[in-house]
This record gives sequence, C-alpha cells and structure tokens, in this order.
Amino acid sequence: MAEETKEAKSLASAVDALKATIAIATGTLVFSAGLLKENVQLTCAGKLLLATSWVCLGVSIVAGTLAHLRVPVMIAEDKPDIADKWFKPPGRIHHVAFVFGVVFLGAAMIVILAAK
Repeated sequence: MAEETKEAKSLASAVDALKATIAIATGTLVFSAGLLKENVQLTCAGKLLLATSWVCLGVSIVAGTLAHLRVPVMIAEDKPDIADKWFKPPGRIHHVAFVFGVVFLGAAMIVILAAK
C-alpha cells in the first residue's frame, strides 16, 4: 500500500508540473502572438523563428493536454502510474516542445530587437 501512495504522490506532482507548463506555454503563445499587433518590423529570420516557436508551443499545449486527459482514467482505474504508456510519452513531448518553443521565442525576440 505504501507503493501506491508513493506512486499517487509522484503522479500528483507530475500533474502539477504539467498544469503549470501548459499554462505558461499558453500564455507565452498568446504573448508572442501579440507581437503582430505591435509596430515591429519582422525580418525573414524573425518570422521563421517566431513561427517555429508557435509550432513548438502549439505541440506542447496539445501534448500536455493529452497527457493531462489520461489522469482521470488512471484515477478511475485506481492505477496511478507515472510511467503509464498513455501519460509518459505525451508528457515528454510536451516538456521538450515547451523548452524548444521558449528557446525559439527568445531567439526571435533577439532578432527582432537587433533589427531595431
């Protein structure tokens, strides 16, 4: 029974991290989309980096949502498993895409600011 409690705590922590990064990815995507409303000159490199960032952040949001949707199923089945085959892969994709999305957005911001 102690293993189930440990696994349930691990899953709860993973879900909390997932929620936080989904929210940050969504906010970052909305923030960066707001750049189009600003009077900013976007170079070809800036557009490419910004678009790549949006794709990565979009993939991150979708994959994170898919991983998050698996949690109620695990709870209903009373099988909290952080290594669940339907939870772990989309969770990893979410986190990797999130990191790349933020990095590409940072690079886009550097290019945009350097063009001023």
